[in-house]
Amino acid sequence: MTREQKLEAWAERELKRNIDSIILDDGTGSLVVFGKYCIQPQGTRFQVSLCDQTIHLFSSKKTAMSWCTTDHKQYYNLSNQILVLDRKKQILAADIYCRKAVGDRGRTESFYEIINMKLQPKIDQYNSVTAELEKCVNQAKYMQIKGFNNETARTIGSNAK
Repeated sequence: MTREQKLEAWAERELKRNIDSIILDDGTGSLVVFGKYCIQPQGTRFQVSLCDQTIHLFSSKKTAMSWCTTDHKQYYNLSNQILVLDRKKQILAADIYCRKAVGDRGRTESFYEIINMKLQPKIDQYNSVTAELEKCVNQAKYMQIKGFNNETARTIGSNAK
């Protein structure tokens, strides 16, 4: 057995042993996450699949990765919250876009102003949902970092400053 074959066998063995904590780029632009999720770019969105079953088209790769992390770590409430907030964000963004387009096509300035005035609560709601989603993504990011590097678990309960 040559040196390269030994190295290849070792790498394959280590990959199989650690597949549930690895994020791999498959070379086609897709990511294989924790050995069971697949994140594929679909235009401006990112499709998460599990065993050829589509879960959701997320608005960003960061949100998709956060959902995978929370689902993998079995924080199902947080993963569902991320999913619901991302859906709300996409629905609100589409609604805002459509209403702005209607306002831009309006023939009078007063029509445009009325549309913009009616849009403001939707924009506020969009900003609120985005902020809440960002909090959830940050929680998932913390869980992922904690999973990769258990330094935080070691300092909990100690008097470390």
